[in-house]
Amino acid sequence: MSCNFGALRTVRSAIFILCLAWLGLSALIGCSSSPAAAPDHAAGAPAVRPITQPSTPAPVATRPGAPAPSPTDTTSSGVIVLTWWTPEFISPKAGQAGGGLMGEYLSQFEQTQGGKVKVNPVLKARYGKGGLLDYLRTAQPVAPGILPDVVVLDTAELEKAAGLGLLQPLDKLLAPQLLADLYPFAREVGQFDGQQLAVQYVADLDHVAYSRAMVASPPLNWNSLLANKTKFLFPAGNPQPAAAGSLSDDVQAIFISQYVSAGGIVKAENRQLVLQEEPLLRVLTFYSEGQMAGVLPPAALDLVNPDDAFSVYARGDVDMANVSARRFLAGQDSLPNTGFAPLPGWDKPAPPVAQGWALAITTTDPVRQKVAAEFIVWLLSAQRSGAWAEAAGWLPVMPQGWQPWGSAPYYDFLHQQLATAIAHPAGPGYAQTAGQLRKAIVSVLKDRVSPAQAVQVALTPLVQNK
Repeated sequence: MSCNFGALRTVRSAIFILCLAWLGLSALIGCSSSPAAAPDHAAGAPAVRPITQPSTPAPVATRPGAPAPSPTDTTSSGVIVLTWWTPEFISPKAGQAGGGLMGEYLSQFEQTQGGKVKVNPVLKARYGKGGLLDYLRTAQPVAPGILPDVVVLDTAELEKAAGLGLLQPLDKLLAPQLLADLYPFAREVGQFDGQQLAVQYVADLDHVAYSRAMVASPPLNWNSLLANKTKFLFPAGNPQPAAAGSLSDDVQAIFISQYVSAGGIVKAENRQLVLQEEPLLRVLTFYSEGQMAGVLPPAALDLVNPDDAFSVYARGDVDMANVSARRFLAGQDSLPNTGFAPLPGWDKPAPPVAQGWALAITTTDPVRQKVAAEFIVWLLSAQRSGAWAEAAGWLPVMPQGWQPWGSAPYYDFLHQQLATAIAHPAGPGYAQTAGQLRKAIVSVLKDRVSPAQAVQVALTPLVQNK
């Protein structure tokens, strides 16, 4: 069979030309289907400069629990997807009124960013295995790409996160005025080694609830309390906070309040609790005398948190109790004849120890840090943070945050308490100090050891370690 090679070459050339034409048509079609440009700022929204994404963003691994398909944190249209690890109760999925409000805040924030930023809330358990801190520290060494941009942490866990190098400094990302607007404790709780690594978002603290029918005037110091023989129930058992994740001994927040009121020191620069003989003797003497006078009920050692004390008070078993503000807010309508007062201290009211949840940045990318900082500033706006705290049953972290709440004597009282509140002690030596204090309290209340002897036992290990 003969073969016409000239004809064959002609056919091949025609096929090659058709392929080139098809590829050109495909390219034109692809260009015409590009996404539309992002919309401008929403009408009435604060003008915030949109963030421009770098042209070649580094790929980031898919985060656990995040919507799958995109292999990076930036969409094909250049939109930054800001990943926010948070517990459910601080998210749009929260069951209470705060959930819907948080959803509005996220949507409004995205609008202020001109459509160039999307916030992706990834819900995590508060504590324990699979919880916020656990996920952070287990992912850091093996899969740092899955770490979030912003994270919410219990203030009790900030020190651990900071020690692991997980939190990024905020000093150059947040305006000094924002930090200045916070209550002192809300600013101090996020400071480690001279850097601002977190900022508190919502707060809680303890105070006294008392029966107006049984207590005409709540005592503000220990002498008045002992003289009036008013039963005052506060938790004295091992608190075992869920955030600690350990079985080590700790002391109740009220003990720290009492110790500071008696002259004890918490160093301002590092929040280290300094054990001193005289203040400790004053507190333990009050415990011993209160127990003998029937002022401090035996059940105190069985109580592990203020909510336990509130339950005993609600049953009518005591006239005064140490309660949390959050519990009081939730239950005050069912106890109309209940008053509120500061915690009694040595010679004047004791400063409460603030607790709560904080916001921090974990991303190391400068562009994403700037977006994350703007998100934190947005949430911490006095109007927004105050309204969300009210809706969710928490306390605001700045005086201006009370404005959405309206006026009420209890709110004025809480503002005064927050203004004098202290951040919980911290530092590498706190666990040992707390353990020694816990043993001293048990020895006085349970074993009836003299306060002076208990003080010496508590201070001895500290002397030996010097």
